[in-house]
Amino acid sequence: MKKISSPVLEISNLYKTEKHKVIEKFNLILQSGESMALLYKNDENIELLCDILKGQKRVDKGKIFFKSADVTDSKNIFGVIEKKPEIPKTRSVIDIGCSPIVKRGLSKSMASVLVKKELGAFLLNEQGDKTAYLLPKNLKLRTEVFGAYMCSHELMAIDEPYLDLSPDQRETELELLEKVKRSVGLSLLVFTKDIDTAVRLADSVMIINDKTQSVGIISVDEKKIQKTKDKINELYQSV
Repeated sequence: MKKISSPVLEISNLYKTEKHKVIEKFNLILQSGESMALLYKNDENIELLCDILKGQKRVDKGKIFFKSADVTDSKNIFGVIEKKPEIPKTRSVIDIGCSPIVKRGLSKSMASVLVKKELGAFLLNEQGDKTAYLLPKNLKLRTEVFGAYMCSHELMAIDEPYLDLSPDQRETELELLEKVKRSVGLSLLVFTKDIDTAVRLADSVMIINDKTQSVGIISVDEKKIQKTKDKINELYQSV
């Protein structure tokens, strides 16, 4: 009998209004081990959604569940990487990896042991003690992804992954993220305006309108990639 996966993330009837930013009746179910891309056009609404997922903004209405637990308005539940993350100027790569674990109550020394064991998965062994802010741009972003991964090996949300990198650097980072995703069954919630990125990283693509409401979800058919992209593009252009 096929094992039925359970949601790693469920967002139910979410509402939030802040000045001209609007999230209205947003719903999402992401199964454990699966990935979904949200194809959007309104940057500010996605910024607001990221802030909500990070626990930095309180919702007006609705619920967020992580592995069936109500985490609405909670912080440090899973990693959320915004489009242009700010790298602390004085902290090492190891410090950034330790931060989410220490916030949960683990000692810095124990957190450091756990983090050092995971550095190799992100090819950061040689950078562990270095100041993250002084690293090349691609390694700065890799460190941010690593920190998000140390927050949760089960779920990560990322907005426009590696957008500012060169094509070669972006390809390297995407390949590394895909490798980590496969190795641990990491679920990804990817916010993007790029259909190629959406199809590459996700099992399904949700197209959302200017109120962050879903107008349709299209499953990614790896055997018919171009046809899948065409269907997504047709719906995306209609928004």
